[in-house]
Amino acid sequence: MEPPPQEVSSRTEVLDYYVDALKRVLPSEKDAQMCIYDASWETHFGFCCDIDEETSNQLSRLPGVLSVRPDTDINSMKKNYDSSNVQPGYVSYPEIGHALLFPMGNTKHWLVRMDKPGIGVVTKAQMVDYYAQILAKVLGNEKDAQMCIYHISWQSSFGFCCELDEECARELAGVPGVLSILPDKNFESENKDYSGIQSSTDPSYSSEANQTTPVKTKKLFVTGLSFYTSEKTLRAAFEGFGELVEVRIIMDKISKRSKGYAFIEYTTEEAASAALKEMNGKASSIINGWMIVVDAAKPKSSPPRYSQGRTRQLDRER
Repeated sequence: MEPPPQEVSSRTEVLDYYVDALKRVLPSEKDAQMCIYDASWETHFGFCCDIDEETSNQLSRLPGVLSVRPDTDINSMKKNYDSSNVQPGYVSYPEIGHALLFPMGNTKHWLVRMDKPGIGVVTKAQMVDYYAQILAKVLGNEKDAQMCIYHISWQSSFGFCCELDEECARELAGVPGVLSILPDKNFESENKDYSGIQSSTDPSYSSEANQTTPVKTKKLFVTGLSFYTSEKTLRAAFEGFGELVEVRIIMDKISKRSKGYAFIEYTTEEAASAALKEMNGKASSIINGWMIVVDAAKPKSSPPRYSQGRTRQLDRER
């Protein structure tokens, strides 16, 4: 852990600081207290706890957490909390090495303003699931999305804060229900402004800007697909706009499962433009229960990112 604030100095206060961090990924403060079995609060800061891998990944992304790694000698009273050689955000597992959703240094903290969700999304837990589903449309799955979210608003204003790279932030701005995305300038603070007020110097992304940009292309990039959507189903949804050259759903080479995105190619730009206009985030674009997002396919320009120890290619060309 990073050193706690200066006013947190006694052993009890530091332990409370650790509990406050851990309870953000556990159901309650009591659960957090019960999980911690060792702590350091003098020269180095940190604690040992009994949690599963998924929770440890979520914990590693919290502000103030430098790293999470297995306690290989749980019975020993001597723990090494030295953080001089660790890189923030890493979860280290000896059998697979370091694995992150994005390469180190490529992410920023973003505040995402959301439209009010539909009927049936009422409780905080339902709102968290709703936000994770929105973010999963650009990340590929809800587990990765949950790891990236570190703050939510669900009562008077709607939105969430997450850690993404700029490419994903642009894609997220085009997802239905997303009003705008702007930098979270004070990500360590719990006080977030989801009102939408920002200065003219703030770089931001908005769905309106994405949707009004003229596009000339024969190829489209489709995200937000259900893992159960087949190429035959996808072809049937898009062939009404013109003659298709190719419909290709990208599959994970290891699991043989859809990654949730695909490429659509038409013989003419007019057909592709019509499909883009009608199939991007509208009622007609719901396939297998998921509302898809359609954008113009872009040339390959960046190396693949990595997610949970497996390659996740997000380039928009072969």
